[in-house]
Amino acid sequence: MLYSVVCLIAATIWAVVMKKAKVNAVYSNTVLMLLFCALVAAIGLSQNYTQSLIPEATDGIGIANDVAYWIIGEGNWSTARFKSFFEMSLYVSLFLVVLYPLLLLIEKRTAKNGVTS
Repeated sequence: MLYSVVCLIAATIWAVVMKKAKVNAVYSNTVLMLLFCALVAAIGLSQNYTQSLIPEATDGIGIANDVAYWIIGEGNWSTARFKSFFEMSLYVSLFLVVLYPLLLLIEKRTAKNGVTS
């Protein structure tokens, strides 16, 4: 949970700074930053999930890396819980992958219409 909050706060600050600096494509750049955070989370959670499938490797079940710990937190660790967090991170990443080019296209069209008007 901590990881998500930090990423959202950083993206909000990033968007505000870019907006004040009058940078083009503020929203798509912010989504790109969130996509990077989501991909880091997906990689960390996938590594954690796959390692939890082999309990002999770590003498039971546990968190395999810091990113997974920041997302999942303490307690109620299970392979099913790790899998659900990993799957959700994939869904978020895929959503952002689809959203990014759409926002980029909308921002380019808006900028083009603003220049020609």
